[in-house]
Amino acid sequence: MQGQRNRGALAGADTIEVVQKPLVRVVDDEPSIQNLFLKMAAIGGFECQPFLMGHELLDRLDETRPGCLVIDLILPDRSGIELLQALSERHCRLPVVFMSGMARVSEAVRALKLGSIDFLEKPFELQTMIETVQRAIEIDRQNRQAGSEREDVAHRFELLTPRENEVMEQIVRGAANKEVAARLGLSPKTVEVHRANVMRKTRARSLAELVRMHVVANH
Repeated sequence: MQGQRNRGALAGADTIEVVQKPLVRVVDDEPSIQNLFLKMAAIGGFECQPFLMGHELLDRLDETRPGCLVIDLILPDRSGIELLQALSERHCRLPVVFMSGMARVSEAVRALKLGSIDFLEKPFELQTMIETVQRAIEIDRQNRQAGSEREDVAHRFELLTPRENEVMEQIVRGAANKEVAARLGLSPKTVEVHRANVMRKTRARSLAELVRMHVVANH
């Protein structure tokens, strides 16, 4: 019996959670650039997935893996701008870094307007690209965290009845219980009950926290 407990404890001790590194998808048909990013991955603490053409990325893109995209402006099958437009139509939320050795200012501006976070000229400094990619990865992390928080808040708000929702909409705008009662045709006591239910169901510890949750849910 003692041996079984020891074996169980050892098995538990050997169980290690594997955390995936962020994945940087690089779309560029230059072997030298692909090799450079594979080297950068080891330095920057991320993994690299190379693509030679835009359609390869579109066919194999998995957004569930955190990270970012690095796209060259000129690709064999389409321009980087066209690829960014296709990603936008798919509502892809991964941050995008553009790079090019012969970009015009108008193209850089267009890429930024389409949602890319930066535009680097080739040849670029290794450290500059690593820092840019790490910033993109951090943006993706923050976006995912905010999205998770919105889902959690939305789930809490779904627990509210239509009347409790009406009361909440009033109190987050600063209305006192008597004002809410007058506007909704309720007694102040009933408003107090609904207000308490709102705070309990949303698990808001204060009015200020409820207001912040309301902002998150409607952002």
